[in-house]
Amino acid sequence: MKTISIIILFGLLSGCSDPVVPQETVVKQVQETQLTQYKTATSALVEQIKANHNIQEIELQAQQLVNLSKGIIDDFLVVYPQCEAYLSALKQAADTIPTLPLADIESGYHADGRLPAFSDPNCYHAKDLLVHPATVQAIAKLGFNEPHLREQAQNELIEVLAHFSQVEMAIKKHSL
Repeated sequence: MKTISIIILFGLLSGCSDPVVPQETVVKQVQETQLTQYKTATSALVEQIKANHNIQEIELQAQQLVNLSKGIIDDFLVVYPQCEAYLSALKQAADTIPTLPLADIESGYHADGRLPAFSDPNCYHAKDLLVHPATVQAIAKLGFNEPHLREQAQNELIEVLAHFSQVEMAIKKHSL
C-alpha cells in the first residue's frame, strides 16, 4: 500500500510541473501574433482614413504599424539573412522617412534609391511593410489638405496588404 501511495504521489507531482515549450514554438507564436496584429491594424487604419478620423490619430496608428513592421522584419531576417543590409538600412531610416517630402520617399524608399541592392524578391516585400505606413505618416503630416492625399493614404495601405501576404507566406514557409 505504501509503494502504491508513493507511485501515485510521484505521478501527481510530476503532472504539476510546467510543461517545457520548445523555443521554436514560442518564436512561431510571437511571429503569428505580430503578423495578425499588423494585418488587423492595417485594415483598421484603412477604415479610419475612409471615415475621416482625426489626422493625429491616423498618424499615430501609422507609426504603430511602422513599429510593428520592425519586429516582423527582425523575424524575417532570421529566415532571410540575405536581406540584412537592405532591411537594416531601411530600419535605420524608419524615423526619418515620415519627415521627408513624398517625392523623396517615393524615389528613395519605394523605388529603393537610398537602399542597398538585394538579391531576393522577398526582401522587397518585407521592406514595404515599413515604407507604406511611413508614407501614410508623411501624408498625415500634410493634413490631407488635398482630396487625392486621403485616397493615396488608403492606397498605400491596401497595397501593403498585398506585400504583407507575400511576407506572411515567406515566413510561414520557413517555419513549417
